[in-house]
Amino acid sequence: MARQHFPKVTASITNVRGTDVLEQCLQALTKTDYPDLEIIVIDCQTPQISEWIQNRFPSVKVAHFEKDIGPSASHNVGAEKADPRSRYIAFLDNDALVEPNWLKECVKLMEKDETIGIVQPKILIIGSKEHLDHVGLALDALGTWSSLFYAKEKDHREVLDIFAASLATCVLRRTVFDLVAGFDESYFIYDDDTDFCWRTLLLGYRIVFFPSVKTYHRGQVTKSMTPKRLYHSTKNRVYTMLKNYEWANLWTSVLFYTLSLLTAFALMLLLKLDLAAAMIKGLASPISNFKSVWQKRQNIQASRKTSDRSLFERRLLRKDIYPTVLDVKRKALAFMNRE
Repeated sequence: MARQHFPKVTASITNVRGTDVLEQCLQALTKTDYPDLEIIVIDCQTPQISEWIQNRFPSVKVAHFEKDIGPSASHNVGAEKADPRSRYIAFLDNDALVEPNWLKECVKLMEKDETIGIVQPKILIIGSKEHLDHVGLALDALGTWSSLFYAKEKDHREVLDIFAASLATCVLRRTVFDLVAGFDESYFIYDDDTDFCWRTLLLGYRIVFFPSVKTYHRGQVTKSMTPKRLYHSTKNRVYTMLKNYEWANLWTSVLFYTLSLLTAFALMLLLKLDLAAAMIKGLASPISNFKSVWQKRQNIQASRKTSDRSLFERRLLRKDIYPTVLDVKRKALAFMNRE
């Protein structure tokens, strides 16, 4: 494309409580080879962040919040603050690093194919650049990604349709963001990307893994489970299934409820009462907020253009729980290694 044909893009970086990794992110991002790029940092709870950015990166805009509004709301703020002329919005984590050509190549791909709603570059783990960060190939029956996490990057060099793009680095159409109605802020954190991408697919758009472009991410560090993490992850998985599945496939929600209740009971026996209470609170949330969840479901189902059957046939949805089993095993091994 000629220079004048590159549409404007806004890059939104989510940042919380600090500037150490953000500085490296912005150093790389400001070197992007793209003629019309706006950069906005959505920050929570970093003292003097506006002055810090003005001194180091004067072309970068910032929206600061004294409280932690969560990633879901931060992404929405990034889109709301974006220049009205921006045709695309790029979301990045503050610990992501990009190469100069990353955006130009992603935009070229999307300009050629209007069915593509979101593009995820090949994201490599910074500490091991031969291995992939998460690539959400599909979603299993318990809401876990079937992911290429830590797969060898040399083995994955073809463009793929995937279920969900990682918000560590991705580019999406502004029109898609508007049609999907943004991120569900009731999620606060965890699975907001799964829900957003699912709703994108239901509107008939494709989500594409684009291995010709490389970016880098510090990778997911397995953290200890806290009541807050368990509450939001439990609540949000139920929300996501209740909102997006067709009636015939809502049995997955019942399965998740059953297994989660058994897990909560096991936590009680282990005297992990705070974790058990958090899980039960997460399971109760869709019931106490039934009217809101139901209205969101009605809106999503009324506008959907893609059936569950189509997503199963394309292997973007799965009826097994094997990815969940692998994820639990990986986290357990990581925990034991730390011990």
